[in-house]
Amino acid sequence: MTVRPRRIKKRPTRISYEEFRTAAEAGCCGGAAGEMVTELAVLAARQVTGTGPVAAINQLLSRHDGTPVHGVWHHVLVGELLLTCLRNAGYPVSEELIDEVIDRGRQIPGGACGFLGTCGALASAASAYAVVLGATPVAGEARERLLAFQAAMQARLVQIGGSRCCKKSAYLALEMGREALAEVGFELPREELTGQCRFFAENETCDGPECPYFPTRAR
Repeated sequence: MTVRPRRIKKRPTRISYEEFRTAAEAGCCGGAAGEMVTELAVLAARQVTGTGPVAAINQLLSRHDGTPVHGVWHHVLVGELLLTCLRNAGYPVSEELIDEVIDRGRQIPGGACGFLGTCGALASAASAYAVVLGATPVAGEARERLLAFQAAMQARLVQIGGSRCCKKSAYLALEMGREALAEVGFELPREELTGQCRFFAENETCDGPECPYFPTRAR
């Protein structure tokens, strides 16, 4: 075995938390603008009457309302819509539980996918799943189920690969969230996601046909 000479890399300059937040907000429409869009999205999601979270998120974040394609509102909407649709389907989901998932989502910083290794949209779906399971840090079996679900979503996102896309993450989270909820007795209607993205033209880093949700996949 040949041992290659070790190259010592210069340690990167540490940044402050404030600089971290500024960078995250610049890349993910956070700050006051992100908070405003999040608040509007949360209020609109409360008015959803259907049981399909994918149809709901497409309607709420359509290109016609000027909402940026990326943003911290995905950290809230995914979980909120999963629980709202469960409530609309007749399951015992209270307003307090929906509020809890919304509050958890608001705590996920912009840019978490690239700074913390945890996509906010996936974490939002995991939060909804945690509420349904009754998971807590000390609830053994429920906590294990929750961690396995989050890990499965992360692995799937890595498998899909490509550049940052909040819509891709949201679709994946809603798709896998529906499957996971059905396994524990909370069923929502199956929605077709392959080739269904409506937002590709707005995303400067869209992966095109490489993405399973890109329109040409439906042909």
